Amino acid sequence: MHAALRDRYNRFGIGLLLVVLGASALGLAFAFAPGDAKVTVLSVETERSTWLGWLALCTFVVTVADLVLDLRGKGRERDSAVRALAALKAEYRSADLADLDDAARLAARYAAVTDAVPPIPERRFLALKAAHLRKVELSKIISARPGIGTLRARWVLWRRNASSGS
Repeated sequence: MHAALRDRYNRFGIGLLLVVLGASALGLAFAFAPGDAKVTVLSVETERSTWLGWLALCTFVVTVADLVLDLRGKGRERDSAVRALAALKAEYRSADLADLDDAARLAARYAAVTDAVPPIPERRFLALKAAHLRKVELSKIISARPGIGTLRARWVLWRRNASSGS
């Protein structure tokens, strides 16, 4: 779930950054254009300087949104959670849980890691869980049929779900 959130935050964060960079480049192109001719954009005709002002305002608003939302920072936070949970999972796999000291150490480590990771937003939990369970089922289909492509595996899963009525 943290990995899905990490990817989502990174995708949207990079998208916002690209919008800011593109709008800045467009603003520079407008600023260095010769003269103060009338420019028509979306059937609205006004002077170049007016369009430049609106573009600057829009760029400023998107930049402030990017700073306030800090989507790339949230992505890094989720990436840290993914790494910490993966390391904890590896420790559990190699641990001897019959050894009481080892079990106590792992229980303390589990508590520390789960306290440190950001919580999953309640409104996103069910969608993330459904996506995870679909991914598990796709993995089972691919394991049962080596060489099947991911698109075909999705089709097999869709057909199976459609025929079961769920």
